[in-house]
Amino acid sequence: MQITSNTFGGRKVIWDNILDEIPGGAGLNVSRLDYTKANANVDKRWIPGGTPVYFDPATRIAEVCKSALAIDGGGSTTPRLGKEHHFKVGDILNDGTTGAVITAIDESESAYDVATVNTDITVTAGTKYFEGAASGTNATLKYTPNGVIKSPEWIYDGNADVPVVTMGTAREDSLTYPMPDVYKIALRGGASQTASSKTLVNVF
Repeated sequence: MQITSNTFGGRKVIWDNILDEIPGGAGLNVSRLDYTKANANVDKRWIPGGTPVYFDPATRIAEVCKSALAIDGGGSTTPRLGKEHHFKVGDILNDGTTGAVITAIDESESAYDVATVNTDITVTAGTKYFEGAASGTNATLKYTPNGVIKSPEWIYDGNADVPVVTMGTAREDSLTYPMPDVYKIALRGGASQTASSKTLVNVF
């Protein structure tokens, strides 16, 4: 008798549980995203499940809450960003204490992008940058997340409908984009964790 075996790779599971989501989903504004880029290093034509968003119930539009991971070797005004991000020239990169305007992005390297910013920021490897609302000394978010995209969605063709989870538990090690602490706190309902915003997404 011949015995054979096969090995299968594990699935990337984002959600441990989903308790609530926005009925009918939301329209995702892709105009702020680098949504047509696809090459050997990165494919941004899909928006990954686990992406934090701000959902406006009045317009039913969702805005991506951008983030990026600092890669070792950057300078204080030329931080290196992991390839998985949607920052564009003119956006504000915030390290948690300082917001800096992005004036250029060099995408020529295969493992990282080099952003040029107008003021010194932290470039320690592993720093999780978020999109800020203002330059200078502050930690103000451009958009405060109140939901998380449930599953990968194709956005290359323009604005797309996305399913948005507002209550559930997600695995941080399965997320495509880094999750800054300020986003985690907001998704848990704020610093008091009272979920007064009717959002309670725990990322661990």
